Amino acid sequence: MSLGRNEPRTADVSKVMTPTNHGTDKSKRIRPAAYVLPVLALTLAPMLAGCGSEATDPGANVSDVPSSSSPTPAEDPNVAAAIADLAERQGLKSEEITVVSNEKVTWRDGSLGCPEPGKMYTMALVDGVRVVLEAAGETYEYHGGESGPVRFCENPQEPVPGNGSSDSPQ
Repeated sequence: MSLGRNEPRTADVSKVMTPTNHGTDKSKRIRPAAYVLPVLALTLAPMLAGCGSEATDPGANVSDVPSSSSPTPAEDPNVAAAIADLAERQGLKSEEITVVSNEKVTWRDGSLGCPEPGKMYTMALVDGVRVVLEAAGETYEYHGGESGPVRFCENPQEPVPGNGSSDSPQ
């Protein structure tokens, strides 16, 4: 079929693209279940992947699996930074400093429980940490956000009661 220069190129489309009855053969039709099962498998596989036991040994007792993944005070970078700062600040050896507490808390605002006069802070609850140290009979607090370093707090304020804080009513 050859089209002239001024003839529309769609002149014979209706003849070429008319539907045929070739698809009525039931043996060549794909059943809907053939689509549903692979899609369902691909959808559920990632969700089920995380459902395994934490024990690596199939014969291990569940009580043998550690129940806490929180680092010890020596491994926690916030505690290590607080001890190093206090040792330098007070002229002490790190062995003379005791960790009283290291806890996750919620601060009332962006001051992280250490407001400074004349400064403005975000007025929103902030998840963070509080490290309390003791040296020579005195306690010292270091406050920080969820990420970022802790800093010495000269006039500490209490965090929001509850929400992981030890100040919650018992």
